[in-house]
Amino acid sequence: MTEAMANFYQLPGKESIFRQSCAEGTTLLAYPNPTSPAVFFRGYLPVGALSDPVGKEGLANLNAAMLSTGTLNHDFRAFHQQIESIGASLSVSAGNLSTLFGGQCLKEDLPRMLDLLLEMLSQPAFPEKHFERLRQQLLTVLRINTQNTEEMAAQTFDRLYYRGHPFGRPLLGNQSSVENVTLADLREFHQTYFGPKGLVLAISGGIDPIPTRELFEEKISGWQVRGQKCQADLPPFEPPNQPAREHFLIRGKSQSDLIIGTQAPQTGGEGFFASLLGNNILGQFGMMGRIGESVREKSGLAYVAGSSLETGLGPVCWRVFAGVNPQNLKKAITKIIEELQRFINEPVTPQELDDVRSQTLGHLPLSFETNSGIVRYLLNLQRYNLDLDFLKTLPQKLAEITPEEILEQARRYWDLDKLIIASAGREQ
Repeated sequence: MTEAMANFYQLPGKESIFRQSCAEGTTLLAYPNPTSPAVFFRGYLPVGALSDPVGKEGLANLNAAMLSTGTLNHDFRAFHQQIESIGASLSVSAGNLSTLFGGQCLKEDLPRMLDLLLEMLSQPAFPEKHFERLRQQLLTVLRINTQNTEEMAAQTFDRLYYRGHPFGRPLLGNQSSVENVTLADLREFHQTYFGPKGLVLAISGGIDPIPTRELFEEKISGWQVRGQKCQADLPPFEPPNQPAREHFLIRGKSQSDLIIGTQAPQTGGEGFFASLLGNNILGQFGMMGRIGESVREKSGLAYVAGSSLETGLGPVCWRVFAGVNPQNLKKAITKIIEELQRFINEPVTPQELDDVRSQTLGHLPLSFETNSGIVRYLLNLQRYNLDLDFLKTLPQKLAEITPEEILEQARRYWDLDKLIIASAGREQ
């Protein structure tokens, strides 16, 4: 057994992770770290931008931002003074499928922090003055984003790839949709979807799991919602069967951003880990893998270039990205497609595979040296319905992957006749 693999067997597993369904349809995951005086927690409610009404995209994001602006018991200033007085932190944000929250505190302050967390989630006041302030801030961000080549290339790609699917809509919304959102919309959204059912909370630090579960159930029992509505299921998605190319014009920019992408395997599903190692070789390892070496180092066509294999529930993408001088945009596209052609024509070398496998095994344990890293892992266990011993079986899964399997997955997903290509910047 190598040292890297031995380290994996010392990581969180079924003997050290506590996972249990609790009162009111909630789930608690806990990992005790007796030497830590602090506690880090993170969790989610199963409602996000997928539930934004058409024409009011950005509502879930605004709702999340408003949760921390005051409650029925504490106005904005008093609420944050409660948190700051114990040296703690608390934040909330929205994603496509969930509303996320997280924070940290000393272990002796956990009961108070759970009170404040549940007060924020269950009893927001939605003060009008903060709504107008946050909406104007968001509209300013959206205007700034229209001049951001990286952001607009990503939005253009998502629109081309996902077409009418909800994942093709910008999470923050757009100028007109955000202007359409009213305070009444936020209150209705909260009353419809927010409740304890489906809430997941993960905690790591100086805690004992059993007393923590009892504390959590005591606190959550006070939040009862009749008729809490579940978020709709994701609609079916078929990846594009035709190529698409679009450039978003932003005048006067010295850099253009480029995305070339295709479908990716379902996270954790068949072929995922072979694709993950393949992506590391393609555009992550060392100086951003083959893409970085070819497009940036050897050809000098890009300031940055690499690839990413997205993860998440529902459809995801496999993307190659680059930031280039606008004059080199077409050359960069050509060079990237040449590397993709190589990726689907011949197996990666045994040395490349050994290198990225060792890097993966060597770096992952570093993620679990902090309570925050452990909590993020605990949430992924729940989100993707993974076995508690997932980490301990991962080295064997990676060891069994061959160059031929990576080639098979590359050919399965990278159809060069159906590429989606999006860019943003000045005239091509």
